[in-house]
Amino acid sequence: MARILVIDDEVDLLKALAMILRARKHEVTPISDGGEAQRLLRSKIYDLVISDIRMTPVDGLQMLSTVQEVHPETPVILITAYATLDVALDAIKSGAFDFVTKPFRTDNFLATVQRALDYPHIVSGNIQLDPPDPVHGKFMPLVVKSPSMQALCHRLEQQALTDEAVLILGERGAGKRQVAQILHALSRRKDHPFVFIDCSMGSGADLSSQLWGSGGPAVKAGVLEAAAAGTVLLEYIEELSTDHQPRILRLIKEREYVRPGDMAVCQADIRVLATSRSLPTIQPGDDYQRMEWIQMLTAISLRVPPLRERSADLLSLISRRVYQRADPTVSKPWKVSAPAYDILDRYLWPGNVEELNRVLDLAMTSARHRLIDLSDLPPAMIETVSQMITLSQQNLRRDELRGKSFRDYVRLKQKELSPVIRTGNGMSASKT
Repeated sequence: MARILVIDDEVDLLKALAMILRARKHEVTPISDGGEAQRLLRSKIYDLVISDIRMTPVDGLQMLSTVQEVHPETPVILITAYATLDVALDAIKSGAFDFVTKPFRTDNFLATVQRALDYPHIVSGNIQLDPPDPVHGKFMPLVVKSPSMQALCHRLEQQALTDEAVLILGERGAGKRQVAQILHALSRRKDHPFVFIDCSMGSGADLSSQLWGSGGPAVKAGVLEAAAAGTVLLEYIEELSTDHQPRILRLIKEREYVRPGDMAVCQADIRVLATSRSLPTIQPGDDYQRMEWIQMLTAISLRVPPLRERSADLLSLISRRVYQRADPTVSKPWKVSAPAYDILDRYLWPGNVEELNRVLDLAMTSARHRLIDLSDLPPAMIETVSQMITLSQQNLRRDELRGKSFRDYVRLKQKELSPVIRTGNGMSASKT
């Protein structure tokens, strides 16, 4: 629950906003008079201030200035029905956390409010990184503060109760293998092996041997035998050659496979999981075997959200990595400067969590006094964010801004424009 001051001289809207926020268990103080709101701000502390821009005699930008004067750590969201791009940019440049145009959807508005409340607390220009909780939950090592990760974990709990094959979708570096390991750990097979094989690595013969083993005079066990009664993860299954597909289908449907060499039929009491960067689809001209393969593979799928969709998880991910790498004998806390965090927050992370970890590892080697500052981040990353912001602002359109938060809109534009900007940071994402 947060203490929120809401200021709007449109009484009906003020009542509606107060009702919406109270339904989320927030403590709301609705004020229709800007002068009275300024007096309250000088005597009380709020977790968030929401103010209309067009008010008299005290407008929203003046209200923003008052908040910055008396409680500079308090985020401010400005709202208006008369949005112009110049006003929006001025508000953000003046220090507003976000700018929302009317009319807006309730769920979008509440998401903006939650982001403002979740944004790290800045003291003297820095954000203190707290050591991660030593208590290991059932979803460790995932960070699950964001709604998208909470939804994923809910699905994980549901699918852990079954023994069905599951396709785990996600970009490189998003943590698909971790999700598979958690699914295994929550299942009835948790006390049995979890093994994985990268279907994109090695020659056809080598991959076949690793998967199925080989018979003959010198019997060689494959990963399926190694996973007896447990779980096998087939990573990047979209790169598996077509000759393996009917054998995987038989494995999933009949829980058996034919071992090359001696053609022995082997029973396989295992659960099959797979990962892929994208959901395979049936194309015109696909034969029956291919269609059956895709239908079986995509029957149950889980999507691991990319880091750019998990802003609420970012600070916890940063803290966890920093304290994983930090000297445990030094008690002084680590910090990240507000400008550095702003870059980390605005960057779109094409390499996801693994790229974040590499950037933090590099930053810690140059950081002074346990403070990660702007100078400790890769120059190419800072330049990429700067180009993104410039390009996105040049391509903003007033009609597209209507009903959206400015932060959401700019981020949407960044995603649209990201293919035209070369990151040039030389940090390729790994596969897992």
